[in-house]
Amino acid sequence: MLGAAPLDGVRVLEVGTVIMAPYAGKVLKDLGAEVIKAEPPGGDIGRRIGLLGPNGTSVLAMNLNAGKRSIVVDARTGTGRRVMDGLIAWADIVLTNTLPARREEFGLSWDHVRAVNPRAILVTGQGFASDSARRDSPAYDDIVQAASGVADTYRLRDGEPRYSPYVVADKVCGMTMAQSALAALHRRSVDGEGCWVDVPMVDTMAAFTLVEHMGGATFSPARGDVGWSRVLAPQHRPHPALDGWVCVMPYTDANWHSFCTLIERPDYLTHPQVATNRDRSADPTLYEQILADYASQRTCAQIEEECAAAGIPVSRVARVDDLPDDPYLAARPVLSRTAHAREGDYVHVSGPAVFHGHERPLPEDSAVLDGDREAVLSLIGVDAEEPAP
Repeated sequence: MLGAAPLDGVRVLEVGTVIMAPYAGKVLKDLGAEVIKAEPPGGDIGRRIGLLGPNGTSVLAMNLNAGKRSIVVDARTGTGRRVMDGLIAWADIVLTNTLPARREEFGLSWDHVRAVNPRAILVTGQGFASDSARRDSPAYDDIVQAASGVADTYRLRDGEPRYSPYVVADKVCGMTMAQSALAALHRRSVDGEGCWVDVPMVDTMAAFTLVEHMGGATFSPARGDVGWSRVLAPQHRPHPALDGWVCVMPYTDANWHSFCTLIERPDYLTHPQVATNRDRSADPTLYEQILADYASQRTCAQIEEECAAAGIPVSRVARVDDLPDDPYLAARPVLSRTAHAREGDYVHVSGPAVFHGHERPLPEDSAVLDGDREAVLSLIGVDAEEPAP
């Protein structure tokens, strides 16, 4: 018999918009937490962004809001504030990416949350730190990529800054919010106290970027340029094969020995530009050219077969549109074809972690805006029809 999901019994209040806080809520929901999504009148704008299903549900909402319960709360009114306070009192974890000035307005300041529920864990996330001069500056994903150095890593490689082709800041920061919430939940199990965790996006993404790209600037005085040469080389990218694109990565010196044997080039084992991992990382130009020449003469299947036999890391480049039918992913629980009550058949994206011996939550429909109002009010013991004090 399987045990309960890891976060079974954990109660999460999500007051978030677009991706970051809703993504954090999704991570916790996928781990088994109960999540109530409190939305302003009109709903989270993430419900209306991007591609919409046949009946008007956005793709974002179909995945980010799956299994959550929705209630509309106008916390600027007396009645709405009473509902919000009831939700805070109910919750173990409160997630929000509302700007600090508006948190005061919505009753989500730490002082207020702590007064309502001393055991609550408040996790806030916004562009800049809540105790900084820029705390109320609006900052969407592109702004954060620009301010944190993420966009500049493309300049280091390509000569000009670019944005990542996915919302990397929102999702990394959303995961950091979830991670921080769980750390605080553990601390509460020890000392019984709630706490406030602030997750500034620019701080988070600067730390994320500089792990490898601080480079020579790590030292004082600097011992070289910023950036990690191996990943910044313009040639460092998948290489074209006869029928697609492939990543061949003889990374360790043992891998390199196997690869040189495979291509019958023992001279490369002593070549000063590619003999060791340090040589190949310092200037990857020749290394990448060797890989490109190898790939150009073979099909993806040939490359995968040869490299796998030699113990060399390898993978063909999977097209995004092929991922739902990828043989590996098709056998995993992260992608599942299911039916949505309002939008029909679709591919649901679940959390990737598998807790063996524990129940895995099944895909659920996304919450309808305010669709759980009566159930939520009953759960938190608040009568929204009662006149505000």
